[in-house]
Amino acid sequence: MDKENKINYAYITKAGILKVVDKDTEAAKEYSINGKYVKTTIECKGGYPVITYNNKRQTVVVYGLDFAVVGNNSSKTKNGTKIDLKLYPEIYNLYKECM
Repeated sequence: MDKENKINYAYITKAGILKVVDKDTEAAKEYSINGKYVKTTIECKGGYPVITYNNKRQTVVVYGLDFAVVGNNSSKTKNGTKIDLKLYPEIYNLYKECM
């Protein structure tokens, strides 16, 4: 099965961060702020959704509907390039669905 059709699971952590994992629904339930997780085909890497930004596949850290960053490498902090999440409706809607 290719990456684009693979079933992953999304949830929002207690810190409000969107996580997308490729297995372990139990962990998704346990670490979710509200016990909710959603099936998705959105690609993930290291627990974060992947988008194409500046013609490169990059992970995006979503802190909320109004705050998301790319380009923060392995530190996964708020340091990075802020993006308008509404330009990525799949990720934006996934966050809303997990709320």
